[in-house]
Amino acid sequence: MLNDKIAFELFGLHLLEPMALITNWLMTFFSIYAFFKLSNTLTDELKFWKKFYFWFAISTFFGGLGHLFFNYFDIPGKFPNWISAIIAGYFAGKAIIENEINLKRKKNFELFLVIKGGILLSLSFVTFKFVFVAVDAIITYVVFCGFVANSYVKRGLVDLKYMIYGVLVCIPSIFIFFFKLNPHRWLNKDDLSHLLMLACIYFFYLGASKRMNNPEISSTIENVIA
Repeated sequence: MLNDKIAFELFGLHLLEPMALITNWLMTFFSIYAFFKLSNTLTDELKFWKKFYFWFAISTFFGGLGHLFFNYFDIPGKFPNWISAIIAGYFAGKAIIENEINLKRKKNFELFLVIKGGILLSLSFVTFKFVFVAVDAIITYVVFCGFVANSYVKRGLVDLKYMIYGVLVCIPSIFIFFFKLNPHRWLNKDDLSHLLMLACIYFFYLGASKRMNNPEISSTIENVIA
């Protein structure tokens, strides 16, 4: 199994993992694009998607730097990425549950998002391990953008199917990360997971843009009461 990190020097600096920088920043650039494309939306649901892309851009920007400058900042250099990644996940979950018509269930969902994120982020700081941030992302995207979104699709919010597609595309990254599958030194488990996540947030954007362009969006929920 390949596990050696690519090292190189630039301007006298001892740097690592150029591909991790590139794949992270590909997600950054796409997130910035999505943020501005959704910038004129008016509904709370789409405002939450906009916030998701804002924080996801911050997360991946610092994620790339955390890999690049690991020799200088070690694990603490990854903390900005971890914090903003969990905040981004929170807003993705918020965007999905904005479609919930049961107010009590909606509040419980939001409380779960906050508690889950707080506990897992704290564990990542205490242990210095990214795995808890990864678990937070898995729970958020699979549960909320997958299962919960699917329940809304069945109630008539068909545009949310793109969120489910995004989750399905990204699921292989779970196995790639936990089983440390490194197909190539220049395309290791992190790089491959980043590319799958890029495809995931692309599908999220498709779903959000469909919701943005849907003239029935403000009245859909009232018309699909289960």
